[in-house]
Amino acid sequence: MNLEVIWKKVQEGDISSFEVLYRKYFSCLCRYASQLLNDRFLAEETIQDIFLKLWETRQQVFVHGGSFRTYLYRITHNHCMDILKKNKTQKNLFIHLPSPDEWAYIAEKYGFDDYVIERLEAEETATLIEQIVEQLPAQCREIFRLSRNEEKTNEEIAQQMGLSESTVRVQLYRAIQKIQKKILPG
Repeated sequence: MNLEVIWKKVQEGDISSFEVLYRKYFSCLCRYASQLLNDRFLAEETIQDIFLKLWETRQQVFVHGGSFRTYLYRITHNHCMDILKKNKTQKNLFIHLPSPDEWAYIAEKYGFDDYVIERLEAEETATLIEQIVEQLPAQCREIFRLSRNEEKTNEEIAQQMGLSESTVRVQLYRAIQKIQKKILPG
């Protein structure tokens, strides 16, 4: 059934249509909120609050110029940003809300589905990791790439590079530590 039709039924007070929306979007919105908040429990609580508020204000909510799914992601994003602003300790995790034109581009280019945000963030993270790996010392960089890209064991890497397995483990640990410090500040 069409999402906008379901929403119209919700606005008329149809609780079963609301349950359909809840079941359809709860888990994907939780994943998105969890990535923004870096806290699964808080994300679930946040999405429950959003759905509660949606039910309470259903007659005042009108989606203009976009899909209801996009609206759900936008309110989730905005609610998460409000939480992060209140919790100053998480201020490094802020990301910007795409403009309507950016949302349209995302929908057109990637096909807006429940995983579009995850795909975009995965691409950004992969690019960031590659930039960090490029800055590693040559030996450390080579060991990391052999391990992660070619899926070689520590023993295979040690044999190929003429190093001890202990050296390989230490170099991998250092690479991972540097990546984690850049990706997960704080």
